[in-house]
Amino acid sequence: MKVTRLSTTQLVVTLAVATALLPSADGSPPVLNQRWATVRVDLPVSPTQFPPGPGADIATSQCLICHSADMVLLQPRLTREQWIAEINKMRSAFGAPIPANQIEAVASYLDGIGAR
Repeated sequence: MKVTRLSTTQLVVTLAVATALLPSADGSPPVLNQRWATVRVDLPVSPTQFPPGPGADIATSQCLICHSADMVLLQPRLTREQWIAEINKMRSAFGAPIPANQIEAVASYLDGIGAR
């Protein structure tokens, strides 16, 4: 089972958009000035951390936005170039907010720790 970590902001925005797009009970178009309620959701947290090393702080701040450390660390072993391709795929296909100037550091770190 894949567990995706969402920030509170991501969760609130997702729920707000989903709710705003629901049709009214009578089938009429949605009304966008609906009342909102605050909802608290506690998502599971993985106890696994990235191993220390150059780039661990960047991997923690960027990869753990969407993935658990376990999910990243249990991937098949990839080369640095393959990690760069994976990171770029996450940026372009899934909208991962990893800054372009941090791609090399994350890829080098994941290659260096032998993430697999």
